[in-house]
Amino acid sequence: MAFEDVYLLSAAVQQRFIGTPEFRAATRLALYASFGNEVLTDDIFTSAVEAGKEVYFPRVVREGPHLAFYRVKYKEELSPGSYSIMEPPAGGPEARPEVFDCIVVPGIAFDLKGARLGYGKGYYDRVLAGASCPLVGLAFDFQVLDEPVPCEPHDVMVGLIVTESRIIKV
Repeated sequence: MAFEDVYLLSAAVQQRFIGTPEFRAATRLALYASFGNEVLTDDIFTSAVEAGKEVYFPRVVREGPHLAFYRVKYKEELSPGSYSIMEPPAGGPEARPEVFDCIVVPGIAFDLKGARLGYGKGYYDRVLAGASCPLVGLAFDFQVLDEPVPCEPHDVMVGLIVTESRIIKV
């Protein structure tokens, strides 16, 4: 998909998510830095910071390996990290998923039951196993499949999928 399409469709997905009760109610929000043709999250970040929310991004920690979340106040704090994905700097207090009011996760594909297909490393599934807040998948319409996506018993499901044209509550 051309970047212009990703940008335009992402803007619609982000605005739809910003209008959800899950976003409005969150005081601590975990986002992801988009990679490849994933839905962008820049507008969500800007809106969250302007609304006084705390925003956290994941960083791959080699020991484990696992994802650790760190607070980000300015997008300029992010720099290329593991797999060339933008990450927050190491150091500072790590936030556990239990402190978040909403966690936004990326995916290659989602199904209508909330199953998520990622890049196969299992980072999100491991770290989100203890999360009790809403888990939200951002996707383009074509990434939401009618048929089930492959999943394992340990895979974590999302409860909400937001696309450019709809919100799917699972």
